[in-house]
This record gives sequence, structure tokens and C-alpha cells, in this order.
Amino acid sequence: MNKQHMIRNQRRMQAGFSLIELMIALVLGLLVVSTAIGIFLSNKQAYMATQGLGRVQESSQVAFELMSRDIREAGGNPCDSALVAGNIIEGGAAATPTGTDWYLAVARPLYGFESGGPTHVANTDVIQVLRPADDIRSLTADTTAGSASATYSPGTPAYTSGAAIMICDMKTLGVFKANGASSISGANGTVSFGAGAGGNACNYFPQPNAGTCAGASTAYQFPKFATLSALEGVRWFVRDPDGNASNGHSLYRQVNGGTAEEVVQGVDDMQVQYLTPSAGYVNASALTTAAAWNEVRAARVTLILRETEVSGTDGTSRQPITRTIENVITLRNRVL
Repeated sequence: MNKQHMIRNQRRMQAGFSLIELMIALVLGLLVVSTAIGIFLSNKQAYMATQGLGRVQESSQVAFELMSRDIREAGGNPCDSALVAGNIIEGGAAATPTGTDWYLAVARPLYGFESGGPTHVANTDVIQVLRPADDIRSLTADTTAGSASATYSPGTPAYTSGAAIMICDMKTLGVFKANGASSISGANGTVSFGAGAGGNACNYFPQPNAGTCAGASTAYQFPKFATLSALEGVRWFVRDPDGNASNGHSLYRQVNGGTAEEVVQGVDDMQVQYLTPSAGYVNASALTTAAAWNEVRAARVTLILRETEVSGTDGTSRQPITRTIENVITLRNRVL
């Protein structure tokens, strides 16, 4: 091999890519990078959709779990679901499920609205129940004629003034308002059910099924170990939390006419139907009497839930996920 030939080989080995080779390499590189970016965006979008669906499912579980706890206990009491309440609250016998004192309407412990009720999103349903609270107490002594008070244990937390309270044994059920806050002595508390303005209409409870304040001759004394429990009226409805409907709605819970609390975001609609022995599932508008409402055995609640966190400006923007989920809730005290 001569010297000139060696120089040509050395120059050929030191030469770079040609323009055509460089362009081909760039095109291939761009294809690889764009494919990788596409896969990344697709995976990110799939992850976001899965995450959004998970949030919707989690919201539905929370909503139905909390609603079920209330609706299952509608019309119940700690003693016997067959007992008829003797309501001695002043004006309590006249309380209606559509009035401001709806949480005292013991004749209709389950009630629903097709329209009306509290402030809610148009064309959504409202359901309300009366149920015993979780604070079960026991009397430590018999109630006595003329004392108009009951001593119970445990004493704390104390009943607040005006609290609606159920008292029962296996014979009778009474409903009254605490006439003043409970007094506490050691482990026990004492609550008054004496008559007074805005409180109770009489200082005694009627005999079983004898009506309300039917006369001193029908007074009933509850025995030691009878049960006390707060009476809760609970409403569930859909409301716009911020006045901007485009941001979606939320599911709210209200207790005894107090401030409504936001429970679950992203609930656009709630529809409720009620199971009756004679007509199957019907809307609230078909139940026009207390007797009809008291025949209801279950509530079928349908929620439309929407994902509340949808974002992305890098090619992953999408429509929010929505799901329609249905749950049937049986009223425990009405199942034979």
C-alpha cells in the first residue's frame, strides 16, 4: 500500500456525516421522541382518568354509607319499633314535615320532597328522617309523678336546653324537650321535662297510646333502666355550594334545622323513590298521607356524581367523568 492510498483512507475515516445522513438521523430521532411523548401523554391521561374514576367511586361510597346510616334508622327507637310516640312537646303534635319544626313531626319519621323543602338544586329530590341519636342513656331511678325530671347515666355529654329527647321502655315511648340544660352530679345527669313556653305542654307522659297530655289520670312513670336518647331530624339534599352552577353541586346534610353541612362534592343530582307493599317503588308525590309514608319499606336513592378535579394544559385535558349510581336502603324497623 503506497503512501497516497494511506492518506486517502485516513481522510475517509476522519470524515463526518453527510447532510443526507444527518437529516435521516434527525428524522429518526424525532420519530422516537414523538412516539415516547405520545406514550407518556397517553399513560398520563389514563392515569388521570383512573384517578378521577376512583374519586367518583370513593365519593359514592361515602355518600351512600352516611345516608344509609340515617335512613335505615328512620322511625326507630331504642326500645320497640312498634311503639307509638306520646309527644308532649308544646305544639309538637301539630308539627308537620314541611314546617320549620319538621324535626318534631314524629307521625312521619320518613318524608321526601319532589319539590320544596330546604334550599336545593331545582329538579333534585330531598329526603328527611327522624331517628334516635347514638347517645343511648339509662335511667338510674323511676320517674315520679310531679317531679317532671329524669336522672340518667352516663351524665355527659349533657343535653342542651331545648333538645328533643326520646324516653322509652317496652311499654311506651315519650318525646319531650329538655326544659333547660342537664344538671350533672358525679356520673349522673338530670334533665327536666317540665312544662314551659317553647318546651313541653304538660309535666307527665301519657299512658301507652293514650295521646298527648290526655289528663293526669293517664300519667305514666318510666321505670329505672328505661332508655333516653336524643331525637335527630336529618335532611339530605343537593345544593350549589358557591352560587356558580358550572362548578358543580354538593350533597348536604342538615340536623334539626341547624346549619347544613357539605358532605360530598361533585353530586349533580339526587332522585329518591320509595318502596311500598301495594305499589312498589313510587315518587314522593304519590305518597300523600301519613299512613302512606308509614308503609314505606325502603328508599331507592340514585346519585349522579361528577369528577371535581379535571385539569391539564399539556394535551391531557378531558371532560369530567360522571357516573350514575343507585343504592337501595331498607328501613330496619319496618322489615318483618
